This record gives sequence, C-alpha cells and structure tokens, in this order.
Amino acid sequence: MTVLVIGEALVDVIDGRRRPGGSPMNVAIGLGRLGVPTVLHTRLGDDEDGQLLETHVRASGVALTPQSRGTAPTSVAEVSIDGTGSPAYRFAITWDPEPVDVAAGRYRAVHVGSISAMMRPGTSVLDAVLAASRASALLTYDLNVRPAIMGAPGPARARAEQVIACVDVVKASDEDIAWLYPGRPADQVFERWLAAGAKLAVLTRGARGARAATAATAIEVTAADVPVRDTVGAGDSFMAGMLAALDDAGLLTAAGRRGLPALDREDLRSVIDLGMRCAAVTVTREGADPPWRADLR
Repeated sequence: MTVLVIGEALVDVIDGRRRPGGSPMNVAIGLGRLGVPTVLHTRLGDDEDGQLLETHVRASGVALTPQSRGTAPTSVAEVSIDGTGSPAYRFAITWDPEPVDVAAGRYRAVHVGSISAMMRPGTSVLDAVLAASRASALLTYDLNVRPAIMGAPGPARARAEQVIACVDVVKASDEDIAWLYPGRPADQVFERWLAAGAKLAVLTRGARGARAATAATAIEVTAADVPVRDTVGAGDSFMAGMLAALDDAGLLTAAGRRGLPALDREDLRSVIDLGMRCAAVTVTREGADPPWRADLR
C-alpha cells in the first residue's frame, strides 16, 4: 500500500527562475526519493507550470491522482531569500481540489499540511479524507505556517487544533509555534496537542536541532553543522525523513498508532535523526531539493 499526500503544489519563483515547490508536494517528493511509495493529490493547471510540476513529481517516483489536473492556472509563490538563507513568500494560490477516493485499505498513511489545511474551499476535501481514513491509515500533519495568507493567529490556531485533534503525528517549527502561540513555551503547546489526541509531537528549531515528545517520553536532537545555501524546503525534507523512518520501523500504518506512544528514547531518536539528516542535505542545496536514500550514506 502507498502513502497519500494531500496539499498544494506550486511554482516557486526565485530570482526569476521557476522551481517546483509547495510544502506537501515537497514532502511527497522527499518520501518518493527515500523509497516510500507515495501518491500526491493536489491541484495543477493545464499550463507550462503544471507540466513542470507533474514532470518533477513523477521523476521522483511519486504518482499523481487523476483528479490532480484541472484547467485553472497553477499556483505560484514569489520567493525572496534573506542574508541568512531564510525565505519569504508572496502567493498567487487557489486551493480547490477535487474529492479523492480513500476507500478503506487503499492508503496506509495520509499526510496533510500547510496552506492546504487552512485554505477554503479545499479544507472540506482534506477534512473528508481525514475522517474517511482514520480507521485504516496513520494520519500526519505539518503546520508549516504561512502568515501572509493564513489570516490572524487566533482563527489559524483554532483551525490547526481542529486538524491536530484528528491526526497521530504533528510537526511544527519554532517559528510556527511563536506565531500561533505567542509567548507560550513549546512544552506547553506539546502538552496541548498530545492531550488533543496526537501521539507524537515534533518541533524543528533550525540550526538548534529538534525536539520530539510522546505522552511517555521526550528527546532533543542536535543539528549537524553544515554550510547553508538556503533553507527552502528543509522542514519538508525533515518531515519526509521522519515519515520514512516511521516506515522503516513498521509504524507508518494505522496499527502504528498504538506503537507511537510506546517508542523508547532511542527509537524516537532514530526517527527524528533521519529527518535531521534529510534536512541537513537540503540546506546545502539551492531550493527545495530533498535527498535520495543514496545521498544519506
């Protein structure tokens, strides 16, 4: 069985150059390159940008649902990179995907995230998939906040927590939490998410590494010291690596829902470590270019 990723695919325009982008698509690409069979459900236009994205997805071993192609223009993000390699975004995006069939047993895990979890009318499709997949798939969510199009923190926080209550694994960056929960320590946010129903909560902190927690244990993992080209797609690569590690451990299934709370410190560290290794490769490259398995040896 395969993993289903639902969310935006778009073209990043960086210094006038057009590159494939979009957080959920990047996660799907990362999974495909790590050898995890993956299907992406998204929204691509019948235009050159849509063809660019489809070619990119398929070249990484990821399939597209038949419903992913439409007639409206493909979404675009104008990206500017500051002196630290961090990106800022300006979007021209529409998120109105077609419904997708998730009959029981078709997918063993479903990943959602970022703009697609927040933007109407597509949120209704995403919510329907999560509800229909709960019994047969592990559910994962990457907040990947984009303040420019997600509105005020209060409503965005309420929506994020609505999704978190439905999923098993939730990941956010320190910047995500600072925007959604100003002044609140990450530990308190984790407690809130785990109480809501998540089995594993993960926080990425850039060069300061990552923190992960279940109801029973918590760990911190340091980041590798590598030369940073830019950080575009680093969090997405981390997410893909973490999911691939769960797959390696046999936990990327509905049955894995019971195994996540039982992870000991070393097992949890192994899961987060693969995410960190994937992100460390990505930041040395220009744009969202996650590693293949061979790049990690």
